[in-house]
Amino acid sequence: MNKEQWDEEALETLFKQAPKVTDHRTKDEVLQRLIDEGSFNEQPPQQQKVVKKGIRWTPLIASIASLFILVVVGSQFLNNNSISMQNSARDDAKVETTSGALEKESMDAATERAMPSNFSMTAAQQTLVYASQIEGVTLFKMGLADGAQIVPVSFLIPNDIVAEKVGTEKPTKLQLYETFASAIDETVLGFSEFHPFKGALREAGDTLIHTLPKGHQYDVGSAAIANYMAALADTFGDAYKEVRLEDANGETIFFDHIGDMLEPVTLQGTARQYNYFTYQRQDGSFYLSPNFHMGYSDVTEAFQTMTTEVNDIYQSAILPNVTFSVEDGNDFVTITFDSPLDLEQYDSAQAMRMIEAMLLTAASFDKQIKFEQIVQETWNGFDFSNPLEKPLAANIVFYNF
Repeated sequence: MNKEQWDEEALETLFKQAPKVTDHRTKDEVLQRLIDEGSFNEQPPQQQKVVKKGIRWTPLIASIASLFILVVVGSQFLNNNSISMQNSARDDAKVETTSGALEKESMDAATERAMPSNFSMTAAQQTLVYASQIEGVTLFKMGLADGAQIVPVSFLIPNDIVAEKVGTEKPTKLQLYETFASAIDETVLGFSEFHPFKGALREAGDTLIHTLPKGHQYDVGSAAIANYMAALADTFGDAYKEVRLEDANGETIFFDHIGDMLEPVTLQGTARQYNYFTYQRQDGSFYLSPNFHMGYSDVTEAFQTMTTEVNDIYQSAILPNVTFSVEDGNDFVTITFDSPLDLEQYDSAQAMRMIEAMLLTAASFDKQIKFEQIVQETWNGFDFSNPLEKPLAANIVFYNF
């Protein structure tokens, strides 16, 4: 019979003639056989209910790893944002303190540029200027105002800068002042604004003439007058003998609290022979300064009164419990300590201030010092076996001109 001859009736007759198939096995026996033969790709439903579901580690590990990555990335993102914010804050702070940063940079640059090659800044921080140290630089001294006090300071300006800005390699003190006084920002150095002097200045030999304008305010009180005269002395005392004061008409000027200024302001001589004390500013820095610019006629008296503190502004620079005797010679003063003085037993900065204050005191009398009874023969650049060099100026300040 071919395919075309098959019909439903024939098929039904064929199936009826086939023998019946019977299976006496139970369902469980059949299922178990199928399981044993590996007929199932996974456990049958009834078996899954009996067998506990195991932990699928691979997906779990992947999930944990993903979560860890998210945490790390998120943390890094937050850290970056935090660092960025901190950097931004620091940048803002830098902008706000640019002036202060530039000031320090200027000071550092000036220290390297203005300091001559043979200028020594020792561990004890020498602050004086000597003739042997100003090769290649020009010494420029000024009296700066710190509130109601005038403090002598000194600058070293490279000679090439002087020649470039002044127009001559050997300027007068007035030319130096007119060129550089206005260039110095006193507030950057922590002082009050005082310079340049109001009015006009001109030279007449060894006399300086100061023409003062109306409203100059140098005479508003006794303290203002004292500051004005001290600033003139500290600024011009190394170049001129006196300053004559006049008004805009060339007449003798009248100062409140004093009257007509008939006598010139003396810049040299006995009135400018000082002893030096320690002056501590509010920022904690130390300077050596005359005690209210009080002058002495006798060098021995000047040294003997260095141990006496008569006010709360200027403190004695002499080390505690140190006593000495003074012998005045022609060219130098001999200072002999009553007991051998071991400088290493004291704070080096304090010891340096004492030595330098004594040197400045002798120098104001145009004398050197020979120290006796110091344990150290040499100390921080000083050779105590010989008279020490006479300083030219106090309180060196480095400034970028």
